[in-house]
Amino acid sequence: MIEYNPEDVKENNDYSPWEVGNYESEIIEAVAMESKAGNDMIRLNLMLTNDDGGTTRIYDYIVIPNTLFKLKSICRCFSMEFDGTIDETILIGKRLMIQIGIDKGNEKYPPKNVVKKYIDGIGVQTKVEKPKVVATPPIAEDDIPF
Repeated sequence: MIEYNPEDVKENNDYSPWEVGNYESEIIEAVAMESKAGNDMIRLNLMLTNDDGGTTRIYDYIVIPNTLFKLKSICRCFSMEFDGTIDETILIGKRLMIQIGIDKGNEKYPPKNVVKKYIDGIGVQTKVEKPKVVATPPIAEDDIPF
């Protein structure tokens, strides 16, 4: 058993946006929902990692048809078909290099990071190969043990 003092935790209350640039990310949640305007959309929750091992989360919203180009870009990153349908849950756990920017915010909301571009998949085969089909040799009746 390990003992610790809960008072020793140092709170990080700095929620300022990260610098504009390219970061590794992982899609940790992908939810199909309806936008305020009534359009289909996918809300992505991305965990970003910086060079120091720090992490932060940002959301990205793919609204159909307005920001469909983002989904096309994600499909390109993972060599997936962009054919008119997608099960958003297959995106969960996928890792990407993304470019982030900063939304300046307004009176109601502080500045925040936003996805500017999906650059490339991390750890993804660039070429999807179909498995080879190997024919099973015929078995003579004499070789069957029963």
